[in-house]
Amino acid sequence: MRWYKDKPDEGDFVVITLTDVDKNSAYADLDEYEDLTGLIHISEVSRSWIQDIRKELSEGEKTVAQVVDTEDDNISLSIKRVNDNQKRESMARWKKEQKAESFVEELADKLDRDKEDLFDEVVFPMQREFGSSFHGFEIAEAREEELQELFDEEVVDAIQEVARENINLKQEKLEGELEIAFDQSDGVERLKDALSEVEEGVEIKYVSAPTYSITAWGRTQELAKKRMDESVRTIREKAEDMDGEFEFNRA
Repeated sequence: MRWYKDKPDEGDFVVITLTDVDKNSAYADLDEYEDLTGLIHISEVSRSWIQDIRKELSEGEKTVAQVVDTEDDNISLSIKRVNDNQKRESMARWKKEQKAESFVEELADKLDRDKEDLFDEVVFPMQREFGSSFHGFEIAEAREEELQELFDEEVVDAIQEVARENINLKQEKLEGELEIAFDQSDGVERLKDALSEVEEGVEIKYVSAPTYSITAWGRTQELAKKRMDESVRTIREKAEDMDGEFEFNRA
């Protein structure tokens, strides 16, 4: 997956593939950028003194480096300045962006648009706004309003559809308890109506009159909470419109 910038900034962490390793230096392709190569000097390989880079690095090896200089289009990289956590996060971001490449293909099909056009129109804006295009798909429902500031309704709907089809949204769970009752003679029908419309990823189960459990799932706590809140609001409004009694308690 291509990145929205033509080249990284000083201080960025980048995924690299080593292409040419000799005794005192190594060259590497920057995997997130097109046709960009960086140089790693022997002094930037390890915090310990080493005599030969070839004992530390191998051609074809993929790792993470920090950009230390980009002057005159010569990109200098450092491996020793990257800690384990920064390496894990950078590799995870890169792997997710690779996965998001297939999302873009599906998005192009749904919108009947050219995939290359969607890089400029959708992928790069999401990378700038959310840190990665994968994360843009990941939070497409929980933070719909932010997507709506970037794209029109057709694009937002397509992004959400692709996300639902490809990302497991049932990872985080929130639970609560509803108390809902109607004194009218047609109270059972009113109750069914009040509980008839809940968000996707939300489940309501009977406990004992007038108590029901409500459970909301989402890939993130943020999405689970949004689904829970919107379902509770819908049920509350319906119950009050039909002169019912309603109470909600989060577990």
